[in-house]
Order: sequence, then C-alpha cells, then structure tokens
Amino acid sequence: MSRKRKVLQGSASNLIRVLLSMLVSLVLPPFLVHHMAASEYSAWVLILQLSAYVNLLDFGLQTAIGKYVAEYDAAGQRDASHSLVSTSFTLLALAATVACTAVAGMALSVPKLFHQMPAALVPEVRIALLAVGLSAAFALPFGTFLSTFTGLQQYFFPTAVSVFTRIGTASALVFLLLMHCSLVQLALAMAAFNVATAAIQFLGWQRLVKQRVDFSFLFFDRLSAVKLLKYGSALSVWSLASFFISSLDIVIIGHFRYADTGFYAIANGPANFMLALVSSAFGPLLPAVSSMQSSATPIRIGNLGIKMTRYCALFLFVLGLPLLFFAYPVLSLWVGKRYAAQSALYLEVLVLCNVVRQLASPYILVVVATGKQHLAIIGAIIEALVNVTLSIWLVQRIGAVGVAIGTLVGAFVGLAMHLLVSIPLTRKVIQLDRTHFLLHGIARPLLVIIPSLFLLPFWRRTAMLPAQPGVLALWVAASASIAWQVVLTAEDRFEFLSFVRRLLYLRLERT
Repeated sequence: MSRKRKVLQGSASNLIRVLLSMLVSLVLPPFLVHHMAASEYSAWVLILQLSAYVNLLDFGLQTAIGKYVAEYDAAGQRDASHSLVSTSFTLLALAATVACTAVAGMALSVPKLFHQMPAALVPEVRIALLAVGLSAAFALPFGTFLSTFTGLQQYFFPTAVSVFTRIGTASALVFLLLMHCSLVQLALAMAAFNVATAAIQFLGWQRLVKQRVDFSFLFFDRLSAVKLLKYGSALSVWSLASFFISSLDIVIIGHFRYADTGFYAIANGPANFMLALVSSAFGPLLPAVSSMQSSATPIRIGNLGIKMTRYCALFLFVLGLPLLFFAYPVLSLWVGKRYAAQSALYLEVLVLCNVVRQLASPYILVVVATGKQHLAIIGAIIEALVNVTLSIWLVQRIGAVGVAIGTLVGAFVGLAMHLLVSIPLTRKVIQLDRTHFLLHGIARPLLVIIPSLFLLPFWRRTAMLPAQPGVLALWVAASASIAWQVVLTAEDRFEFLSFVRRLLYLRLERT
C-alpha cells in the first residue's frame, strides 16, 4: 500500500471514529444538563477534567512509540520494537503509580480548589474523582498497545476501541441518569469502562499485531528508556504547555466563577469536537513522515508541511464558520435556550481560538515526526504563559469569557512564535520558506472567509435563523466556490477527484 494511501486511510478511519463519537457527544450533554442541577453538572465536568490530568504523565511516550515502531517496522528491526514497547509499558506503569498519588491529593484538596462548590457535593465529588482518576491511572500504561497500531499504520482496531468506549460509557451514563443515580454511581460506571478498555487494548495487541511487535512484562532496557525519554522530554514540556493552554481553563473558572463552569463546558464541547476532527484528519502525518524521513529531503518535507497547512486551514474555516455564525441556534437545539444564552459567546470565542491555534498543527506534527520538537517548543511555552496569566487576570474582572479571550490572545502569540522562532530553528530538517508558508499555507485559505464578511451586516446573533435563507444560501455558495476554485490548486482538485473516483470504483466492485 502506498504511503499516500495509508495516510488517507488513517485519516478516513480517524474521521469515522470522531464522527461516531460525535453522535455520542450529541446525546449525552442534553441528558446531563436536564437530569442534573447546574451545580452538579459543573461538579461532573470538573471530575472529568481533573481525572484527565493523569494523561499528562504519559510524558510523550505513546507518541514516541508510534514514531519508533513505524521506523523499526520499516527497517525490519523486530527486536528493537520489542525492547521499546516493553520498556515504555514499564515506564508508564511507574508513571501510573505517581498518578494515583496525585489523584488522591486532588481529591483531598477539592474544598480548597473549588471553594464556591456547595458543601453537600464535596464528599461525592471526592469519591467520584478517586474512582475515575484511579481507573485512568490504571489504564495509562495499556495505551502502549494501542500506540503500536498507530506505528504500524493500522487504524481499524483503535477506531473500534474508541467507538466501543464512547458508546458504552455514554449508554451506561444515560441509563444511570434515567434511574436518578448519584455522581458516585456515574463515576463507578466510567471507571469500569476505563478498566475494560485497558484490557481490550492488551487483547487486541495479542491477537492482531503480536507477530510484528512483541512485548514482555517487567522488561526494562536502559538504551530504549533513554531513547524514549530523550524524545519524550520535549513532548512532555509541550504537553504541559498544552495543559495550561486548553486543559486548565475549566479549572480556573471552577475556582473563580464556579457557577459558570457548566456553561463554559457546554461551549467547550463543539469546540473540542472541531479539534478532534482536525487531529483525526491530520494525525496520520506523524507515522507517515517518520517512515519517509530517511528517504525524503528537507525541501520535500517542507513542501508537504505547507500543503498540509493549506488543507488544514481550509478544513478549519469550513468547520469554524458555521459554528461561529450558528452558535446560538446550535446550542439551543442541543441543550436548550437557557444554556445557549449563557454559552453562545464562549463558543464563538473558542472557535476563533481553535482556528488560530490549529493553523500550525501540520507543521508541529511534521516537527514531532522528525524528532526535532525541542526546537519548536518555545512557541508552546510562551503561548501557555500568556494564556494562563491573561485568563486568571481577566476571569476576575469580566467573568468566564475572560478565560476564552486569554486563550485567543495566547493562540495568536503561539502562532507568531512558530513563524518567528520555530521555523528558522528547524530549517535543517524541514526546509520551509516562511513567506511561502504564509501566502500559500494560511493566506490563500483565508480567502474563503470573504463571503462571511459580507454576511456580518445581516447576522442576528441570538436568532434561531441568523440571516434570511436567501442570504445564507448565497453565503454557502460563494464560500464553497472560493474554496474549490481559489484555495485549492489544480493539482489539489485533481487528487481529490481521483480519490473520490477510487472510492466509488472500489464500492462498485464490492457490489
């Protein structure tokens, strides 16, 4: 199978996973907000957010596994893969032990972290946090097995696991909500699925890829550990910076404006879905570039980065513009007008944040794939500092929207740092001309927003139909025309049509 086809297959598989997960995400929040008091929903959001911090102790190892397994498999180095995967599991098991201690500490600190939380909720929140957090810690090292599939560019099993987990967890939570169960019971159900998912990942590796990537328990190879930690150290800092950028916002709001936590979390849902689509579509770039690195020139890798940035920018605008103009009606239909009135502004700002931040995501993936992430880390660090500092300052003055504004300003700073600092530093392995990157990677797709500027005078922000149907139809037609005729090159259009024809041909062959 060609490298291009593997990337397309990985992107398609990931997108299917995200779309199926979206169906789950569409169903669950309305149940939560209609079967919980606002304070309870805020508490549930904070439980999930704090439990997710366990994944920070991944230290970038799972990304490293995907990269090195791809390289070792291409070179036929099966013993090296065995040492790497086994050592990674051992390191992550040690990290999971640390995570258990951290979860216990957070559970004890709930009243101090969220002093505006109703006192009656604190005991339940503590138990629920322990259940979800400790199960996430248990599952942490088992992600090693799923990463081997990524490295081998086999995406069906990870997609199946993700779909099972999301649908199973959501179904259990909906049932428990209908039975009027407590936060603790919801948390125990989620913990059970975390443990079950870990077991499925191990069994899937054993049945499907053991012959290509072997594994041993209680195995530790010093050279593999050094290689993993050296590669993952910069990713760890990057993950920590991402934590401050996108994972600390709800906790900041929970601390300073607890009553707004649930409303902000609702806005975060569609915004995070947008991020998930982008990550799924372009994530296969990492193993693909890793496997081609030995044979590709820096110019070729740089051109690939610009091309993927153009696609990514267009994808972001296509996703983001409808969410921006239809924020209130989308939220109204989803969770009701009460939450929509409070959450629409947050969603609008967060969509802008995600568009700006993700413009650099293909470049970052290529940097990580080439193992030069330490040269591009300054952008993430500066963005995190600006984001957190500004968010904490603004939330105390203008409320939860201040956190969203802080994130938006940080996104512009992060993108500027990559342009001014990271791209010149990585030039030896990714020869990417900044002017070409700006003009063809970002500015060209930016043309698709021109019809939206003409839509602004007709936009009714809090109406279920934000403009007259005729105006909206012209907006869609003009945007689509610019995207196809101007943003995409003739080569892009040819490749896209060829891909569609191949899909249709394969479908006709099967029927």
